[in-house]
Amino acid sequence: MTEDEVVLRADANYFQSMRVLAPLLATGETREADGLLVAATGAPVPFLNVAFVTRPLRDPDRSLQAAIDYFDGRKLPFVVRVREGVDARSERAAEACGLPYHDSVPGMALAPLSAPDGDPPLEIRVVSDAESLRQYGEVIAAGFGMPPELGRAFATEAQLHVPDFHLYLGYVEDQPVATSALLMSHRVAGVYNVSTLPDFRRRGIGEAMTWQALREGVAAGCLMGSLQASAMGYPVYERMGFRLLAQYRTFVRPEFA
Repeated sequence: MTEDEVVLRADANYFQSMRVLAPLLATGETREADGLLVAATGAPVPFLNVAFVTRPLRDPDRSLQAAIDYFDGRKLPFVVRVREGVDARSERAAEACGLPYHDSVPGMALAPLSAPDGDPPLEIRVVSDAESLRQYGEVIAAGFGMPPELGRAFATEAQLHVPDFHLYLGYVEDQPVATSALLMSHRVAGVYNVSTLPDFRRRGIGEAMTWQALREGVAAGCLMGSLQASAMGYPVYERMGFRLLAQYRTFVRPEFA
């Protein structure tokens, strides 16, 4: 694959994750028009309600104002996200609409895709029933520092029936302590929701949960892995062989920052 193809496949998987998963939440939905993907989970957290610029917008001012009106109408905090280099006009329009640049999320890729053999430092199970789904919601909330009810809202039974989407729970001595998720699209193994309970960090657990998703991607014939890294996760992913592809520039209202 060329570098451009790797970037475009990573973009496509990231956007697809929101197209697929946001509507599965009780208060979630997506809308898309003219290169702007609006993905609302309904959660009162800005980065969980996103307007993605997927390609250069014909009329950035009008498109972004429509997204602002939508989120304001639902009384939701939100962000606008533009991959670096995609559309400078949209970035300027976001600033003009009162959404100054705030930060960037690193998009990373492992290409070509591979995963090591060996046993992980914990037991990893596929989430497949109501009980493990409940545990998944509790762990992801605690791992990301979210209220428990928000974690429960993001663990819906409908997710168990999405093709090419898998949730994983990691256990230490039968205690659920970590999560990850895999969404496969465009022959990309997209890794999401990697979290570990605070008391179990720095043991290689997050790395093991990431490799679990990537192994499934290898088995399914994916060409590459992709993810969006947190500051905590970035050095872990870099050590695993992921490399920085591009920054997803984020624009947010000052009151949401």
